[in-house]
Amino acid sequence: MRFESEAEKAAMSLAEALDEKAFAAMREAEDAAKRFQMGKQRTRQLFQQKGLSRADADIRWSGSTDARKALSDNGWYMQQAVMYHSAAAAQYARALYLRSSETT
Repeated sequence: MRFESEAEKAAMSLAEALDEKAFAAMREAEDAAKRFQMGKQRTRQLFQQKGLSRADADIRWSGSTDARKALSDNGWYMQQAVMYHSAAAAQYARALYLRSSETT
């Protein structure tokens, strides 16, 4: 991409860097969600082997430290992703503004 000014180039570079951080945070959030689901399935299997209900397994799992950590991690990383994506959008808008203001 050809840039009209150094300021436009800097804004675009910052936007891309912020987007990368956002996508990394989204991957972490997905990993946390997978950890939660896998733990839930494991707990259900263990409870089924003991002859207990899925409801009991879900209650036990949702109260566990691992489940709470996975949900907390998911929420934290999703918030980070939103924050970084919003900041990236602002920088993309700035780069477009700089481009349009310098060509007119």
